[in-house]
Amino acid sequence: MTGFAQASCRFKDAQLNLEIRSLNHRYIECLVYCPDGFGLAEDLIKGLLKDRIKRGRISATLSVSNLHPKVVVDYELAANYVKTLKQLNQRLKLENNISLSQVISLEGVLRTEKPKLTAEFIRALKSLANKAVSKLIAIRKQEGDAVTRDLLRCINIIKSEVEKISVSIRELSHKKKAVLSEDEYGVFLKSTDINEELSRLSYHTKNFLAVIKKESAAGKELDFIGQEIQREANTISAKAQSAQVSSSVVKIKSAIDQIREQVQNVE
Repeated sequence: MTGFAQASCRFKDAQLNLEIRSLNHRYIECLVYCPDGFGLAEDLIKGLLKDRIKRGRISATLSVSNLHPKVVVDYELAANYVKTLKQLNQRLKLENNISLSQVISLEGVLRTEKPKLTAEFIRALKSLANKAVSKLIAIRKQEGDAVTRDLLRCINIIKSEVEKISVSIRELSHKKKAVLSEDEYGVFLKSTDINEELSRLSYHTKNFLAVIKKESAAGKELDFIGQEIQREANTISAKAQSAQVSSSVVKIKSAIDQIREQVQNVE
């Protein structure tokens, strides 16, 4: 299922924003991007995503900005910079003209203070992540409902074609019985008997409909049933001695292809 969700919250002087994107994927794959120093937040978001979403390639991006940033001076780093620059001046015999503007422009001397990962901050982040994930799940459900409707359409096609095949086989059997000898008719019945395949097809379509109604993860189970339907359709195709039956099998296989493509993304 595809989707996009975003949620924001304010924690003291920090503004937190979480964006989550979902793409179709057979399994669950989570990529979480957080600012430097927020490794704990990354683990929290990734764990929550895997707990609540079972399929999809999920990417989440957390941004944290200070509304009233406090500038922090790293005095030790600044002193080391100055010491190193003086040594460089002496070795290269340059003028000793190190200025304040030069020092504060060096990497790491001045920085804005990041929110500390306190228990209170983690609770705020967890609430934010749950909110964003809930939004994503709601969006994915809308797409899932559309996929379900399409799967039902495909299954109804299969059921309809199975009924047509049953009628065609009975009609063909009556015609052959009228023109073949008893022995020839017996050979015909043996080579073209697909009653078991039709019975299994009916069972698989009913099972498919039952699985769709389940609230638990069903994508892999639906894919397996699709494989079984395809297997029976292939057998019927090999035994078919009727243009009508062959036409119905083609339609069944087309519906199966659509089903198996769709269920790769169903949870």
